[in-house]
Amino acid sequence: MKKLLYIIILLALPFGKVFAVDYNASAFGCVSDGQTNNTRSIQAAIDMISAKGGGTLNFYVGRYLTGGLELKSNVTINLHEGAILVASPGFYDFIQKAGKRYFIYAEKQENIKIIGKGVILGQAALVAPNIQNQVNKGFVKESVDSLLPTLVGFSHCQQITLDGIMLRDASGDVLDLDHCSQVTLKNQLIKAHASPKGAGLRLAASTEVSLDSMYVDVAGKALVKDASSKISRINKSVTPNGKPIK
Repeated sequence: MKKLLYIIILLALPFGKVFAVDYNASAFGCVSDGQTNNTRSIQAAIDMISAKGGGTLNFYVGRYLTGGLELKSNVTINLHEGAILVASPGFYDFIQKAGKRYFIYAEKQENIKIIGKGVILGQAALVAPNIQNQVNKGFVKESVDSLLPTLVGFSHCQQITLDGIMLRDASGDVLDLDHCSQVTLKNQLIKAHASPKGAGLRLAASTEVSLDSMYVDVAGKALVKDASSKISRINKSVTPNGKPIK
């Protein structure tokens, strides 16, 4: 009787929620030694999890060096305490979209989460000199400032959650939301001083954005938004001088 009842409950629940799966990054060959480039392994894991309907990719203690990553629908990245996603400092390792560069990026995706107590680290002190080197050699014509990559960017996405993650040492802007909606940002430390104009959070045509328990310490403005962007909630979110973000 109990077995039959269990089966009935399973059938009554939404398919995606019943079969949501946890994956360990190491199972995809990811190495947490801070030296091995894990770009292909991590991207393959994200692509597979999304293709299978969704799940959580777990990173445990260690430094996971990687180039640019594209997040996909229904994938949760869980950076457990002590886990650090470290940006590869190579200029060509970042994702390039519409003339901008990103370390972590998603476009036209939904239900994306980055959670946990880990860190996304931009390595600005190594990235900027590499960009300058490309400019000096004439390989790229733009100014160094215009080439600095954004740490995390979302474009035309919805249902985005960042909870607990520390975003640190971005070369340019820290977090960029372009035409996004239903965004929840909470329990976060954002800290970056490499770029004098680097914003903590930049909003363009984004709505239903919620900020809760955010601490934003950047060289530029904590929040930059255009007139069409709408923040639905700001709670306990401050800059180092104690002033509320607004």
